[in-house]
Amino acid sequence: MYYNLTILKNEDEYRQFYLNYYCTAEIKAHYGIKVFFKPDQFEHAFFSSSSRRKQDKSIFNMERAKRITWIKKVLEDPKIPIYQGWDSKRKKYDSNRRVSLVTPDGYVVVIRFITDNHARFVTAYLIDDQAVLRKIQSGPLAEF
Repeated sequence: MYYNLTILKNEDEYRQFYLNYYCTAEIKAHYGIKVFFKPDQFEHAFFSSSSRRKQDKSIFNMERAKRITWIKKVLEDPKIPIYQGWDSKRKKYDSNRRVSLVTPDGYVVVIRFITDNHARFVTAYLIDDQAVLRKIQSGPLAEF
């Protein structure tokens, strides 16, 4: 396992942890980029959809939440490969979207660049499909 899990009682405690740990702190990725965390990204990062087709993000995902501190660890870890993210609307890789991947756990952190020195946290999740892992790893590595 990549790092220790964070065990809290419920969604409200994880939400408060996210707000205190990420939204009020200065987080820098190992390559010098400052990463901002917005309060409204909590739902995107820690909820999952009842089905892939709906994409409704209606269910609090405890497995994602237990890995809440992994986001910072991944961003700060110089050994983690960083790939360019896939833009599904334009059907191509996007150098402004970065995906950091932890293996063999298959934990993904996605950030989006807003300037050359600043990025915004988008989401983080545990891969549940090996095809997704292969797709990420087949993409181009990010350049700095």
